[in-house]
Amino acid sequence: MSAVTPKDDGQGSNPAESYLTVKELAERLKLSTWSVKRKMLDGTFQQDVHWFSRPGIRPRFKWSAIVEWLEQPRPKEQIPMARGYYLGK
Repeated sequence: MSAVTPKDDGQGSNPAESYLTVKELAERLKLSTWSVKRKMLDGTFQQDVHWFSRPGIRPRFKWSAIVEWLEQPRPKEQIPMARGYYLGK
């Protein structure tokens, strides 16, 4: 019998593809790498939620957490602030 390798559907179903580098995430979101890094710095992408880093390894993004962030509705009565929180009611 031959081993069956799961096919990547682009949605992170393949465990090997569920963690992405900055460059890979930027390509999937059609952003520049600088835009991804800026979202890390301003708190939009939160460490240990959206991205993870271990000593000797550059940041890796969990695709399922990024998809959840993309799909969550933005509150209409609140003003988004740079650190990832909202000002208002």
